[in-house]
Amino acid sequence: MLKRVISSFLALSFLTLLCIGCGTQQAAETSAALPTDATINEHILDDIQKRGKLVVGCKMDVPDLSLYDSETDTWEGLEVDLAYYTAAELFGVSYDEAKKQQLVEFVGVTVADREETLENGDIDVMLATYTITEERSERFALSNDYYTDYIGLMVKSSGSNPNSLGSSEIQSIADLDGKYIGVPRNATTRDDFLRYIEMMNSVKINPIFCEYDSYENLSKALHQGNIDVMAVDVSILNGYVDNKTTILKDRFGGQKYGAATTKENALLIDVVNTAIANYTAAQEE
Repeated sequence: MLKRVISSFLALSFLTLLCIGCGTQQAAETSAALPTDATINEHILDDIQKRGKLVVGCKMDVPDLSLYDSETDTWEGLEVDLAYYTAAELFGVSYDEAKKQQLVEFVGVTVADREETLENGDIDVMLATYTITEERSERFALSNDYYTDYIGLMVKSSGSNPNSLGSSEIQSIADLDGKYIGVPRNATTRDDFLRYIEMMNSVKINPIFCEYDSYENLSKALHQGNIDVMAVDVSILNGYVDNKTTILKDRFGGQKYGAATTKENALLIDVVNTAIANYTAAQEE
């Protein structure tokens, strides 16, 4: 009887160990099958190559950086060139071939929707005057910087004084106490402005900030008198200044622009950084 009990116990123990061993092996195989972040990234790059096009989000209204001409259905500017250089590197062709084969599909974005467009997966990479900040680097993968700009101030001008806002006489940042300053929504402009004012011990002003979804709406608000100042990067102001407005001499808040991807698509940033280096080298030749 005792022998039978011992035999049954040993058999049960063996089966238990066998099951545990199988479970451990199965768990190890399942763990090995789970994709790592690097594997996911590689799959994403493969998917872009199989698709045959790199989808890039760019602004449509920034001269010299990213400008869309609806009449000719063409894009031009530094960020547009970087998009083609990135596609060239990704698909193993030259810059000229990337343009000829139309290996980039451009999607127009604004300062208000560019992050959402990226997060939703509607674009692979964003090249849209996106300022590099520590906070943004926690949300997205960011490239090396490729352009530095400064925030400027645009006001309506009067016939007698081209540097004034009608009778308000706005000639510099020191004249903005109580004035309405229009800034882009989801941009760093307001914080940069306040930081600059804090550094200027000789200037004590308390402006009122108004946020707008697009540069076009900012420009309209200025012309209609809903705001006193349009505060954005100078490169952007250059696309909106006309014979009724003027850009003041004040400059502040240096902005270093970088490309952005989602964290899951971080390997694409390596491609962008190579593209930036290739573009820089081409400009120095």
